[in-house]
Amino acid sequence: MRIRLEDLAPFQEICRKICLNIPSSYSWQWDVKRNMAIVVLEGDDAELVFFPLFKEFRHHWNFSSNPPNTTGVTQWIDDQFGLMPGQAVFTSHPLCNLVLCVAWWPWGDDNKVSMRVGIIPINNAKMRGDVAFQWLRRWFKIHPTEPSDANDRHCSKGQP
Repeated sequence: MRIRLEDLAPFQEICRKICLNIPSSYSWQWDVKRNMAIVVLEGDDAELVFFPLFKEFRHHWNFSSNPPNTTGVTQWIDDQFGLMPGQAVFTSHPLCNLVLCVAWWPWGDDNKVSMRVGIIPINNAKMRGDVAFQWLRRWFKIHPTEPSDANDRHCSKGQP
């Protein structure tokens, strides 16, 4: 089944709401390694973004809580990250055998947080490698020629 952009309008709306509390001085980048959109937030700006995530997502869990019982989500998270204390994951209701995911990763200095947004195929669904980039780059206004390794280039306050 071919998924159209319109089929994922609820995911797009969640992404729009995620961005409401992100100051315009931040910009989204593409994390090639994890195939996710990423923004690095600082200080109080991170808190303004964090708490609304609980409203927008069906599930959330951290190092000490249980993940949702959704085929594919737990495996995907384990393959991509694993969870350490202080980190959190948020996932949406499934649409077209896909789940929208936010990974919340505070840095060791407690002043910066990496927030990654991705799309997880569930129930043995398959997704072409560039599909998540095509959707998320539109929703987060990521320049199409800028997929970069997030380990080399983080977007942070004041940087383009």
